[in-house]
Parts: sequence; C-alpha cells; structure tokens
Amino acid sequence: MTDANDPHTLKRPHAVLDWAETGPLAVEAGDVYFSAEDGLAETRSVFLQAAGFPERFRADRPTIVAELGFGTGLNFLALWDLFVKTAPAQARLHFVSVEGFPLRKSDAMRALSAFPELHTLSAQLTQVWPSPHKGAHRRVFENGRVMLTVFHDLAETALPNMAFEADAWFLDGFAPAKNPDMWATDLFSELARLSAKDAPAVTFTVAGAVRRGLAAAGFNVEKKPGFGRKRERLEAIFTGERPALAPTPFPDPSPIDGPIAVIGGGVAAASLVKAFGFRGRSVDVFAKGGWASGASGAPRGLLTPRLELSDRPHNRALLAAFDYARVMFEAFEGFEATGVARLAKDASGAERLARLAEALDDGFSFLDADAASSRCGLGGQAGALWMEGGGQFRPERLVPALASHAAVRDGRITGLEAVAGGWRLQDETGQGFGPYAGVILAGGWEQHALLAGQGLTLEPSAGQLAVFESGFDLRAPSAWGGYAARLDGALMVGATHVKRAEPDSDDEAEAALRALAAEAPGGPVTLGARLGGWAGVRAAVADRLPLAGALAPRGFEEVWRGHAKGGPAPVSVKLNPSGLMVLGGFGARGFAHAPLLAEALVSALCNEPSPMERAGLASLHPARLLWRALRRG
Repeated sequence: MTDANDPHTLKRPHAVLDWAETGPLAVEAGDVYFSAEDGLAETRSVFLQAAGFPERFRADRPTIVAELGFGTGLNFLALWDLFVKTAPAQARLHFVSVEGFPLRKSDAMRALSAFPELHTLSAQLTQVWPSPHKGAHRRVFENGRVMLTVFHDLAETALPNMAFEADAWFLDGFAPAKNPDMWATDLFSELARLSAKDAPAVTFTVAGAVRRGLAAAGFNVEKKPGFGRKRERLEAIFTGERPALAPTPFPDPSPIDGPIAVIGGGVAAASLVKAFGFRGRSVDVFAKGGWASGASGAPRGLLTPRLELSDRPHNRALLAAFDYARVMFEAFEGFEATGVARLAKDASGAERLARLAEALDDGFSFLDADAASSRCGLGGQAGALWMEGGGQFRPERLVPALASHAAVRDGRITGLEAVAGGWRLQDETGQGFGPYAGVILAGGWEQHALLAGQGLTLEPSAGQLAVFESGFDLRAPSAWGGYAARLDGALMVGATHVKRAEPDSDDEAEAALRALAAEAPGGPVTLGARLGGWAGVRAAVADRLPLAGALAPRGFEEVWRGHAKGGPAPVSVKLNPSGLMVLGGFGARGFAHAPLLAEALVSALCNEPSPMERAGLASLHPARLLWRALRRG
C-alpha cells in the first residue's frame, strides 16, 4: 500500500473494500459507504432534502455545495440528477468534496451499478474518474453548468487549501468512532470559514463530538428523525461569524463583472475563452496572426506532464493541470491519446523513472529495456516511463476548438493605459480599444515588453522542430530530451532550445535535430531528407514555473517588505487591484498546463471555487517573483 507520509509519494492510498451483500464496506474504517436498505433514498432524505434542495438552487449565481467524504460519489450524483431535473435554466452547480482514500475506478463502477436510475450520470463520472494523485481535481459536466472538484487528501489538510462560501455542507464521512482523525477540532473552524450565512450542514451521525464541534464553530445544531434503522440524524445551520483568512502576498484576482480583454492567440488565450464560455461570458481577444499563432503554431506537439519526484504545491498543481488537459482534449478531434514514452538514457535515469512510476498513479508504469523497445521501437538501452495519459495533438485544430471559433482581432497590442473604468489598449497602428475592467496578458513572448512595463521579466527560448523522411519503426511517441513522433507517414523530431529570441537558421536547427535523433536511447533514429519545419519563441520564467494570477498592485513592496525580511505579517492589507493579470511563462508545456490555470483564473474572476489548492495557486502567482526579490533584499 502507498505510504501517504512519504515526501516523494504523489498519490493517496486507494480505499480497500470488502464486497458484502450489504454493499461496499471500507475495510480499515469498518464502515459502509451507503445504506444497504436504499442508499439513494437515504442520500435524498438525509442530505438533499434536509439541506433544502431543490429550492436552494439559484439562478443568480452558482450554488456551492461542499462535502466531507466523496466515497463512491453517490451524493454528488444524486444532487446532479436533482439539479438537471429541477434547477432553473440559468442555474449552475459547484460540488466540492474531500476524500482521503479514493476508490479505484473499477470499484466506483461496481458500487454505483447498484443505482441503475443514475446510470447515465454515473457513467459520465466514472469515465473521467479522478486520479488518486494528491490535491484538487476538477471535472466539468453539462457544458459547464455542473462542476465537480475533489480534493484527494485528509480533511484537516485539504480544507485550509480551499476558499469559497458553501451554500450547504454534506458531512458524509464515516462515523467519528471509526474515523476520528477526520473530526478533529480544527475541522469545525474550517467549516465555519468556508460557510455562507445560514448554510445548512447535514449528516447522518449524531455523535456528541460532532454536535459539540459544530456548535462551538457557530452552528445551531438539532437532532432530527433518522432514515431507515437510524433513529436520528443532525441538521445544523451556520449563524456564527466566519473566521477571516490572514492576509497573503499571493491573493486571488478580485471578481470582475465588467468587460475583459484577453491578449494572445495561443493555447493560453483559447483556454481562457473556454473557461469564460462555461460561465456564459464572452471576452474580447486580440492576437497578431489570429488563433494558433506564435509558439502554439507547431504542426504537432506531445502532451506530457512535468515530472518531479516531490510532494510540493507546484508539483501537485501541475500534475492536476496535465490531468485536466488530458480529459478536456479527449473531446476534441485534434488530440490523439497515443500514450508517450519517456526514455531513460542510462541506469541512473532508469532508476529515477522507476521511482516516479511508483510514486505516480496507475497511468504511469516503468518499462524495462526489452519492454520499452517492444512498445516504442526505442528505449532498448535502459528502459522508459510509459505515460498512458500522454498523447500527440494538432495545435491548429485544438486551439480553435478550445476557443469555439471565438472571434479574434488580428493585431499586436503595444500599449496599456490606466483610465477611469479600467484599461485602454492600443495596437501598433495607434487604434484604441476599451476601456476594460480587466486585461489578461496571455500571449507568451509576444508580450514580454508589456509585462516588463509592469515589473515582470520573461526569458525567451527559441525552438525549432522539423519533419523528416524516415523508415524508422517508431511505434509510439517518445521523448528523451529530444522527442519523436509519427506525422503523416514521416517523422517529426523536436525540439531545439536556444536561450534567445531568434531561432537558429534552418541549417543550424536541422543539424541540431539530427544530433538529437542520433542520441535517442535505443536508437539512433535514422533520418532522411528534411520535408519541412517550424520555428517559434517560447516564454519562460527564471524558476521554470508558469505565471497565473493578478499582477502585484502598486504599493506591494512597501506593504510586504518587512514580512519578507522575517518581520510580522501585516494585520490588514488595503491595496487596490490593478485589473491586470497574466497567464503565461509555460515554456514548452502550454498545452499541458494552460487549460487548468485558465480555469483557476476565471474561477477567481467569477467568484467561484478554485479548481486548485491555495498553496498551488500561490506557488504559481506572479507576485512570487517580487516576493523573492524582497527576501533577497
């Protein structure tokens, strides 16, 4: 079993189930997931009806329901079913849950087969069943009307990483006597912090520790008649005061109701259009060259995760981003779920990849040299990490599909001017646009001058790939520092990395790519004539992590300098948000990271629960660079 306390383990241990006639039982907790008499009826009675649904569904803003103990997902499915049948047409639903011991997909399918009435919805859920990787996992249903976010962690760790105001709580964890850690005292203060005024918290347990904890946190608690053989259950209403979050140098962007401009035409901008579209909002898009221009215009790309053997906030966030992108792209013609091999160059590299396979979920497996050679045609030197969820994509199809062919104004924005009501934009011809209440810079290296004017520095990385005639028997896309993939009967090889804003000449790039192919583990890959190629400039940040969030407002340094140097944190912070945001610095992994980070940014701008942990958001916040500069002095 996975050791969840291992600092290198990136996944939570799966629940171990006992399949009795009464249904699935968690072996370690010794408790059932749902009532043997009628689990769906119990859910509808104890949770949905007791919390005031369907009347609690709103048309003016999303309804937010939070839960302890996702389990089989039965509560979510029952609420989703009720929402589809009864909610106003304009209504939207966010369901946020915590699960410390996630079920395997096969176990979830078996458990939910007991409820044929929910089959259509449960099949959609299990098709995109969240990975056991630690951290938050967002899934989108009903074209954005229903959003599920599951945090895979212990409740006491997950709840402080959340920020929202729940309209209702389903306290659906196992009984306190069988799962005491989940009902720790601090948990109740977190429930209060995350609750809207008069939010109900409902549960089938009436344990004294739960009643006292809820009451101390500001809930009015009542016992109610139970369901089936259970004599009693609890209903609680939050009437207390929400504990405030301490000020942070890495705040979420402030919600914006007014018009928003997106500058950029690549995968970051398209992902923003997609996220806004889920919420029925449109944005004005500006990009020189239109969609799939710049670094997002290559003929092919490989979708692979950033690999790091550590349980750190940014790593959790970027693994979740890869998973979200993979699930989203599978709905589009421009993505091919081929799997991708990461080849080891030597024995030490193979050892590292084998450790990664052990730390990651079942979508990652280590192949020895023979198995790698058989699977990929390469890798026969030391082995490979097989990434089942990886694949290859066509940017010229995927980017417009993400943006749903939203209109884009072809032109380079060269100026930003703060005016009453927000910002005015100016293009290279001098034409003005706006004002806009918010502006998101999502154009990669194209916008380095605009960002430099706001105190952010990007680093260029020019790159080229080329397509060659080749009879090499490459059976699966493979990466080893370079990468290779089949392309319409030819072989695509990439990519060069030059730390400047001008790519090499075609001849220099071709020589470099042939050298990369010659170094392929298990190769060399033989290449014939060059058939074509692509060149572009990627944008990166010094720490090689993306940027996602609001730019630091004026006065940031004065407020936070003392704390950055080790002094006390300010008691309160009153800085006016600028309305400027950035989504970029992706380097070569824009397609793997941009969709989730766009969803996180748009969630904040629409005042909705984030699809990411607060710690992960902070690790990618643009202000982190200023913060580090203050610490260095």
